[in-house]
Amino acid sequence: MPRYKALAKGFYKGTMYSPTGKRKIVHTDVKLDKIPSWLRLMPEESAAAKKKRETAEAKANKANVEKAESDKADVDSASFLGTPDDVVETV
Repeated sequence: MPRYKALAKGFYKGTMYSPTGKRKIVHTDVKLDKIPSWLRLMPEESAAAKKKRETAEAKANKANVEKAESDKADVDSASFLGTPDDVVETV
């Protein structure tokens, strides 16, 4: 999957890319025949870099799952009604 870095502001398929904006890298399915002057082809990711990135993503995902489980346990155990002694029945 080819990646292109934006060197200046430009549009690709209706989306604006900018070197200082929100979208800095253009991902395409196929390599472009004519590369616009505002884009530069980025080198392919090496196997070592890919493995390092995937490992970091897996660690982050595992940490997020563990945090979500602990948050769910906290929410499930929370009670806004108070203790059974504090509950007042009304007729």
